Amino acid sequence: MKKRVISCLVTGCLALSMMATSVWAGDAETADTKEAKEFDMTNVPEGGYTVALCNFSLGNTWRVQMEKTFEQQAEMYKEMGLIKEYYTTNSDGDTSQQVSDMQDLVTKGVDIICLTAASPTALIPAVDDAMDAGVTVISFDAGVDTDNVTASLTVDNYDFGAKDAEWLGEQLDGKGKIVILAGQAGSKNAELRVQGAQETLEEKYPDIETISLNYCDYDYATAKTAIESLLSAHDDIDGILSLGGAMSRACIDALEAADRELVPITGEANNGFLKMWKERQADGFTSCCPISPSTSGADALDLGLTAITGGDFEKVNVYDIAPVTDETLDDFVRVDLDDNYWAPTILNEDTLQEMYCSGAAE
Repeated sequence: MKKRVISCLVTGCLALSMMATSVWAGDAETADTKEAKEFDMTNVPEGGYTVALCNFSLGNTWRVQMEKTFEQQAEMYKEMGLIKEYYTTNSDGDTSQQVSDMQDLVTKGVDIICLTAASPTALIPAVDDAMDAGVTVISFDAGVDTDNVTASLTVDNYDFGAKDAEWLGEQLDGKGKIVILAGQAGSKNAELRVQGAQETLEEKYPDIETISLNYCDYDYATAKTAIESLLSAHDDIDGILSLGGAMSRACIDALEAADRELVPITGEANNGFLKMWKERQADGFTSCCPISPSTSGADALDLGLTAITGGDFEKVNVYDIAPVTDETLDDFVRVDLDDNYWAPTILNEDTLQEMYCSGAAE
């Protein structure tokens, strides 16, 4: 199957999604200068299309920012006359509710559904029904296990875990004891990250011992409890392979509270962790943070509009993302914004300040 790799190599807070219909261009320091490329408006219905984001959760700050970015993009297209109306749904992690949400959106007559699925299998019948009804369906982020979609847009989560494992293996010169912190047990994305990390360690760094694998739901409090317990039981933890979310922040706090030396810790491009990294960089702390772009909802909308207006697109699209490193940290961290911000972004500066400015610079 033909696959398009989408580059998300970014500077500052502007994400450049290298699709056939890239819609952002401008200053790397602000998203206020973004400009939309024109779509073929020849067959656009009067008033524009009706589109929807079918989301399974707003349970973490990444998903909140993703939805906000989708809405900003949709508003821009409303002003252009390309979109007439848009909906966002949230099933709060309830798969049955998301199936119902999909059915309701089809009944409303939406033209495009951007779906991030609570289950890779349970949503397949709802996707089939939408496709049968002539809806353009874009599967993104948490995908569905079917080819019966218009197009898909995903992060290679196996590669996410593999990149973390490669980096940590190099930091430890191929030997030592580590712990792994993962997301939701059973979640497709989380399990792929674990698989990528474990198989890379087994293949390339057989002398690295994994003391413990802990599923912490990408949650700060859950991870902090897990790490505190592990620190009490082990004096010889040489590295922490944290597979994203706020878990890496918890690791730093737990190590420092226990008066333990910081070890190499992987992470994700969450501003809270990036700021902690920045504050400790001069003392030798280092990390590696692959990026799962919070722009993916907006990118999925662009992909759907490209498809429905007859533009060129690939069915399978995968982000190609260089992790944040010591050399690129300053391009991503925002010390003026609070811990809940995720880099990079296309949100305009007013929205960023409204969402994330409270107490950030303290």
